[in-house]
Amino acid sequence: MTVLGKLVIIAFAILPAAVLTAFLVSHYRKRMGWRLIVRTLSLGVISGMLVLAGGPMIGWATSFAAPGVEAALSSAFIGAAGPEELAKFLLLYFIVREHKDCDSGGDLFCAAMLLGLGFAALENTLYLLRSPDWLGLGTMRGVLSIPAHMVFGAVMGLFAARAYRGRAPGLNWALALIVPILGHGFYDFPLMMWDELTYVPFANPNQVWREMFWFLMAVLIASGAAAFLICRREMVEIFAQDSEDADVHLPAHWAIRPWRSIGTLFVLAGAAVGLVGLWLVQSDEYRGAFLLAPSIFPHAFGWVMRLQPPEKAIGVPRIAER
Repeated sequence: MTVLGKLVIIAFAILPAAVLTAFLVSHYRKRMGWRLIVRTLSLGVISGMLVLAGGPMIGWATSFAAPGVEAALSSAFIGAAGPEELAKFLLLYFIVREHKDCDSGGDLFCAAMLLGLGFAALENTLYLLRSPDWLGLGTMRGVLSIPAHMVFGAVMGLFAARAYRGRAPGLNWALALIVPILGHGFYDFPLMMWDELTYVPFANPNQVWREMFWFLMAVLIASGAAAFLICRREMVEIFAQDSEDADVHLPAHWAIRPWRSIGTLFVLAGAAVGLVGLWLVQSDEYRGAFLLAPSIFPHAFGWVMRLQPPEKAIGVPRIAER
């Protein structure tokens, strides 16, 4: 493969993460400051490198599982969710939280998502560079895996923000690690089970595939709804109360209008693809699943992009712009 070809693949791999990062930065630039934004994105990439460095140990830990359900659970929780979310959590807690520009729960909330997107960009790039069908794989990962890492980051950020604001800090810091691991593991489990179907002689493989598909759909719908509710809380409702955060800033109108338009496109496209998939799944489960599952996150994040803070808010801005 030529250098130009590799550059095209890399650009395609990081595009979904770049779009979601641009959305977050346009809304949190005044709150976080560029130094913290750049530092956090870089740490997201570093978290991916840490997981890669621990690959041999992770592989050894998952090697004891018996083929089938046990192997799928081991791969999902010990091989992927556990080390990936732990790496991001440790960097959030020990480095981002201690950064001099991190002075609010909102900073930690956005930082957790940026960590996830930095990780996702590196992971996606490595997957696509090794794949002969990088276009197809990149498309599927762009609407599934990359938004999923932002969802896990939003969950981690929600509990981290609550801890920073003094609401049961010990409990919320523990939940900031445990809940994303559970969500990530449940997301990966049906995918790992599908891998097991290729070489484990299940008595009823079609039924297993069908059960895992609907399990994945339930996880995707719950994750998309959670992401919307969490983002609405931290990006809209926070302006309607006397928040503990010292640096609440309304995003500029120029940063809201384009994203609302892009969000509308995502909502309509996700709904259209999902309806076609729902119609197809009745006659051809595999073709329907190929459209139905990837439609959830674009639809959910379309609604997130359409979020609009109030025109007026209590005590906003609370500190001078950096």
